[in-house]
Amino acid sequence: MVILIKFGINSNAAKIKFGLAAPGDKIVLIQNGVFWAITDKLQEFKKTNIEIFAIKDDFESRGYKKIDSNVPLISYAEFIELLEKDKKTVG
Repeated sequence: MVILIKFGINSNAAKIKFGLAAPGDKIVLIQNGVFWAITDKLQEFKKTNIEIFAIKDDFESRGYKKIDSNVPLISYAEFIELLEKDKKTVG
């Protein structure tokens, strides 16, 4: 399953979506969700088989650089590929 996080770190909806993630899922941080990529709040997922990505254009448009991100940055084309490969999406 691909889980889209588009709200910032104070969003209860985003926290609920993170709670839905299971091993093998992918989480994509988009829009204001990219603010999660600069926090340490995603450390727990490094111990799991859950991959987390941030949209590069969204991240950089907020003034950050690649080295600021704690997760891999992907293009919109790569994001579409993730969506095409998976049958389920939570937005």
